[in-house]
Amino acid sequence: MIKLREQGVGSQVHYIPVYRHPIYIERYGIDPAKFPRSEHYYRTCLSLPFYPGLTDEDVEHVITTVTRTATAG
Repeated sequence: MIKLREQGVGSQVHYIPVYRHPIYIERYGIDPAKFPRSEHYYRTCLSLPFYPGLTDEDVEHVITTVTRTATAG
């Protein structure tokens, strides 16, 4: 996320597992370790820019930046 942001591409974690929301933590005290696949997804998934006003140039910038960042050594 940091490397993308440094290159002008915003990203965020979009899906926070339900059991991580404060009300569920308070009421049920669920141990995140019981959901290793959900935790892996939560740690590795990003939401990229996606909205009606995104120009073709913006889309190209996102694609190029994500590709370059993901393949950098």
